Amino acid sequence: MNSRYVIITYSIIPRDTKITGIKGWRDIPNATQYNESIGFKNNIKPNDLQTAKMILDTRNKTLEKNSFDKIVTYDQAMEYLTKHYPKYFPAA
Repeated sequence: MNSRYVIITYSIIPRDTKITGIKGWRDIPNATQYNESIGFKNNIKPNDLQTAKMILDTRNKTLEKNSFDKIVTYDQAMEYLTKHYPKYFPAA
């Protein structure tokens, strides 16, 4: 991996785009789902700090930001990424 930072973001998207015209569609049970996205950058921008749920520094092996309710270590986060994104994080 050549980039220094791994940036993990989440967005809420509708399960069915046909219901988005209904007022209050986000309050309907099972109307939404989360879309997880990972990115790789060499520098962190202010926008990244605002929108990311988690930022990992691969050079210093630290968490720069963790907005999850659960306390996660750098190693636990990398284990998750290695398991779910083997294309980007090959097993060492």
